Amino acid sequence: MGEHDHEHDHELEHGRKSLLEVHEDVPPDYYDTSLRTNIIQRLYHGRRFNALCEMVAKTDGAILDVGCDGGTLLERLADKAQAPTVVGLDLSREAVAYTLGKRPDFQVLVGDAEGLPFRDGTFAAIFCSEVMEHIERPEKLFAEIKRCLAADGYCIVAVPRETALYKILWFFWTRFGKGKVWRHAHVQEFTVGSLSKLIEAAGLRIVRNKLFLMGMIQAVKVVPA
Repeated sequence: MGEHDHEHDHELEHGRKSLLEVHEDVPPDYYDTSLRTNIIQRLYHGRRFNALCEMVAKTDGAILDVGCDGGTLLERLADKAQAPTVVGLDLSREAVAYTLGKRPDFQVLVGDAEGLPFRDGTFAAIFCSEVMEHIERPEKLFAEIKRCLAADGYCIVAVPRETALYKILWFFWTRFGKGKVWRHAHVQEFTVGSLSKLIEAAGLRIVRNKLFLMGMIQAVKVVPA
């Protein structure tokens, strides 16, 4: 390995630490509190959660939410899927502790999305909502999703679309609103085409494609190809 490779690894490691620090700055009850106290976030995230849950099918197997944060969406996904085993994974220890505190019946653990700590084919359904834009190597997460997904399972992935409207709202929200904690959290941008390429490269195929919130969010339901 050459000097350039060592420098590159150092830069990536520095990026990971910075990203973790960003997430640790977000209170674990951020979404629970926002839905109760902030009408803008109640409308935005309420619509997002409802749109994603509408895509969820009931399953008899285990489900996983990658990047579950404080478990706000995970609780809704679990209710819709009626899964016997509900698992959440997040980088933040505080978020994991918070989620377990309110839902001790869930299995929630600290872990890296780019190296999921589960056996092959463990989950009947995997959810990954607005996580891909936060990680350095989304192709690794897609590969891990494919590995951990049962042969007859499905995954729902949601990402923000970098439309003009989204960029304007994100600019003001992360500088003047409660979204200041997220200002430096996005390290990826996705288009419909770039997301599809990542999905296909991982050996997955799209069975449903959905745009909502005025086209600012794209959600896809994928299965093993």
